[in-house]
Amino acid sequence: MNYDTLSQPWSQTAPENTRLPISPDHPFYYKHFPANWEFGYWTVNVTKGKKTEEKSLPVFFPSVDIERVVPGVNGVHQINGELGDPSSRLGKLRQAGYVILDPRDHDYMRVYPARFGGKKHSPRFETYKILANKIIRNFDQVAFNRWRLELMINGHIDIPHDHFMELALIDLKKRPDRYINQQHLPEVKTRLVTMYKKIEDMEIARQSILSKGLAYYEELLNG
Repeated sequence: MNYDTLSQPWSQTAPENTRLPISPDHPFYYKHFPANWEFGYWTVNVTKGKKTEEKSLPVFFPSVDIERVVPGVNGVHQINGELGDPSSRLGKLRQAGYVILDPRDHDYMRVYPARFGGKKHSPRFETYKILANKIIRNFDQVAFNRWRLELMINGHIDIPHDHFMELALIDLKKRPDRYINQQHLPEVKTRLVTMYKKIEDMEIARQSILSKGLAYYEELLNG
């Protein structure tokens, strides 16, 4: 069974006649800390003559993490039952430099009726199915990555500062040293080739962002 039709935006009431066979949890906020970035690739279509090919371009995605609103935890005050007031906690996170992404502004949270009369709160990028009496989760990484790019293009998150991109490169360049003495082994040699390629691609992404700024991200989405 596909449970997509059960999900509702966080501010709406989900139907109660069918429930997701999973334990309930609490609402959440997505948050981003300006020092935290995830290196990866974004696929674009490149036209050469009459042919169109897919090409993976290197990019720094902003790390976006979940902050659950759990009464009694991290200064969240209980309002009623499992409902908590996150204002104090979110205020402290902002003071610490976090960017808080409100679900009312960014529409990323979905609510499902769950076990025990509770509710399951999930990112809109995650879906559920029942196969052989087991919950199968699927996370749409491409849609999530697109959303993260859009957050920067729309001005909600700043593009990465060079200091943090450089730190990521320095850390990555240290990793091959652990395997140099074993590079005669085929599996280690393959791993080293992959590492050096990632270092090269990370530097390409860094230089592209330094030279083009936000335009580099706009090119990725429009490519």
